[in-house]
Amino acid sequence: MFADFDIQLYLVNYEDTVFFENHEEEAADQINEMLHLINDQRLETDTVEQLEEAVRLTLYEWIEEPRLLELEFDDMDMFVRTVLENVREQEEDWNE
Repeated sequence: MFADFDIQLYLVNYEDTVFFENHEEEAADQINEMLHLINDQRLETDTVEQLEEAVRLTLYEWIEEPRLLELEFDDMDMFVRTVLENVREQEEDWNE
């Protein structure tokens, strides 16, 4: 059974992306696309905490690396897959 996780709570709008001067709407659209990818790629075994960590890491990377605006869909998909894999591996390491 999937964790009770609502991606809608994390979506942004252009007002949240003012640090992307002159690209606020594009940044909001891409960030939201990546957040939806997290939701689309989640597994039944993912916990709410893991998914929230994936959201946090994704948002942090976007704030730190404005060049991510240049990513194509396939690159965003791979980025999210990598973030989720890292979060899952980190959880496994903590449980050992």
